[in-house]
Amino acid sequence: MSQDVSRWLAEIRTLQQQLAAARQERDQAYASASNWRQLYDAEAQQRRTDVAHLDLTVKTLRAEVAALRGQLQAPPPTPEDLLGEDDGTTGDATADLNSVVGLQQQLTAALRQCDRLQQQLEAERANHEQTRQTLTTALGETIDAFKQAPSPESASLVPQRQED
Repeated sequence: MSQDVSRWLAEIRTLQQQLAAARQERDQAYASASNWRQLYDAEAQQRRTDVAHLDLTVKTLRAEVAALRGQLQAPPPTPEDLLGEDDGTTGDATADLNSVVGLQQQLTAALRQCDRLQQQLEAERANHEQTRQTLTTALGETIDAFKQAPSPESASLVPQRQED
């Protein structure tokens, strides 16, 4: 009978060791699952953030496209319109600053005015350069003409012989 008890005790120890190994494997599986869950949650949060940024970008681009379509459908400005543009300080212009579309329209108008002023500046520079070249050429021709023609003053400075 003592052999039966020894055998039963050995089997109980073996089962206890197997139970401890199973518990350890279970704890490792829970830890691994928890780790994977954290990684999944972090990835999902990153995806949600990316989607929110992309939604904002899509909305912004749609507003820009709508604004550009509105500009393309608008008739081109006349020279009187360009000369009569205000600086954006009127009440109607400041009311537009409260919306994205209004800001985009103000920016577009400012960029158009900047381009127009840049073109005027380039034209003024070209005119200035042409005037400078014309005046330099005229001055050079005048100096050459004075060098070639005898002047009345130079004739009076040369002593003349008097015959007695």
